Amino acid sequence: MMIYQLGDLKPQINSTCFIAKSAEIIGDVILEEGVSIWFNAVLRGDIATIHIGKNSNVQDNSTIHIETDIPCIVGENVTVGHNVVLHSCTIEDNALIGMGSTILNNARIGKNCLVGANSLVTHSLPYQEGCLIMGAPAKIIRKLTDEEIQANIKNAQHYVSNAKRFNQTLIPLT
Repeated sequence: MMIYQLGDLKPQINSTCFIAKSAEIIGDVILEEGVSIWFNAVLRGDIATIHIGKNSNVQDNSTIHIETDIPCIVGENVTVGHNVVLHSCTIEDNALIGMGSTILNNARIGKNCLVGANSLVTHSLPYQEGCLIMGAPAKIIRKLTDEEIQANIKNAQHYVSNAKRFNQTLIPLT
């Protein structure tokens, strides 16, 4: 892993986090308890804050960046799937962002939402909690069932357990 201080901007990383060796954490980045940052993910907090909440995960090849003075806030128990781009947006608790999705400046994903794979979410998406969001541009499709919301939370919990396993047993062979 490469963790960089940029001028006065220094990452704040809880000791319980898992950060893959190939991940890059730069500048004003806050990682709360139980966060996992997976292989080749980049979190570049060079011009505003990136804050990842407790027990959230940022999966392989995802990029999180910000616009000047517009932070990127990820709540608790959030799963950010593979190849996702988050840019100066807010993702509330218990959400799941599907693989290959892009969430743009000032977009806000409500609590307990699921963003379908390869979606493009702009700031003009109306705010709602507990819904399925899909498309490019993304639209609200329907309300999620209680079972689907619980699946979001279980997914985040799985990554907390898997991160502990990686912290304890991952051994580089070269």
